[in-house]
Amino acid sequence: MRNPWVHDDVPDDAGRGYDGPVRLLAALMWGSLVLLVGGFVLLSGAGVVDLADGGSLGEVVTGVVAALALALAVPILLRLLAISRALALLAFLVTGASVGRFVIAREPERFRALLDARDSLAGNAGALGELFDFVDSMAPAVVDAAATLVVAVPVA
Repeated sequence: MRNPWVHDDVPDDAGRGYDGPVRLLAALMWGSLVLLVGGFVLLSGAGVVDLADGGSLGEVVTGVVAALALALAVPILLRLLAISRALALLAFLVTGASVGRFVIAREPERFRALLDARDSLAGNAGALGELFDFVDSMAPAVVDAAATLVVAVPVA
């Protein structure tokens, strides 16, 4: 009797990863995650985003509607990317402009606070660069310490 869970037609290198649009989607998702987290850190450090403030219902509705509009636009943009890069770029710019205009129209005081906090944002970005330099200078010491721990700790 043949095992239904074993597939003979699966190539040997099937576990090496994905090719094509899946890598593009993964890069897009990781890049957006990095931008969102980095932007949140910079904005909260500058005082534009107040973590103690609960926010109003209008802010929550604006964020949910904007996120929903962008999430619904992603499959359309990916389909257009398969057809034409220029058409996908145009659709991306139009989508970003319309969602951005919606958010700016609903939350103008947030953007005024963002414009007022330009100097502190630049200071926070500089401090973040100094943190990266510090971590980069500490990297050889951390590698040496990890190597020493690996050698010193016996494997049972």
